Amino acid sequence: MYKSFLFVLFLFPFFISSQTLPKDCYGFYAGEMAAYSVIKNDVEMNIEKHDVEVHVTDKYVSYTSGNLTLKGTYTFLKQTGTQYLIKAVLTNGKSVKYELDLLWDKKEKSIFLAGKNGEPDLLLEKLEG
Repeated sequence: MYKSFLFVLFLFPFFISSQTLPKDCYGFYAGEMAAYSVIKNDVEMNIEKHDVEVHVTDKYVSYTSGNLTLKGTYTFLKQTGTQYLIKAVLTNGKSVKYELDLLWDKKEKSIFLAGKNGEPDLLLEKLEG
């Protein structure tokens, strides 16, 4: 019983801290994805450089890459004093579902996207406004 109580007590601050993202995170972030190549079903595809935008609000995250826009919900975990890991599940409302990990840096006012499936890493800067 005592161990269970300590376990719950230990997790309580985690649940509290993961409820709301700091308001300075909300806003638009943008950057340019470098050109890259991927191989899908033994076919090489070349992707040209393109703009990437992320919009974070208190209710959702949207992600725009070229002509594709996805929107969805998120959860987050505090990593260090100035960094937060934001895990988003995005969709286009039809057939595309995409999971995205964003690392928001409060001090630098930027979001880092770790590349997946051959995509390069990308640093998005917060747009003033």
